[in-house]
Amino acid sequence: MKHRFLVHSLSHTFLAVDITDVGPPTEIYPRAGQEQTARVVRFQSWGDAERYFLTLGAHAETLEATGASLKKTSVAVLTIT
Repeated sequence: MKHRFLVHSLSHTFLAVDITDVGPPTEIYPRAGQEQTARVVRFQSWGDAERYFLTLGAHAETLEATGASLKKTSVAVLTIT
């Protein structure tokens, strides 16, 4: 199964927003589109987050690239195939 996350590094906390089932907006701004919810998982360390993503089938190389992006910009997109 494919998973997609927006990962944010926020002052000693890592947030992973599961956007796997979130689709594109159904209407164009300024009209309001349909609201969609996304699950958010919080981790105390990047190691905890890595262990979680590994259980979902992430590859070590993908997690290394995600970690590097987080260190550089505090945000990353993680796709697990």
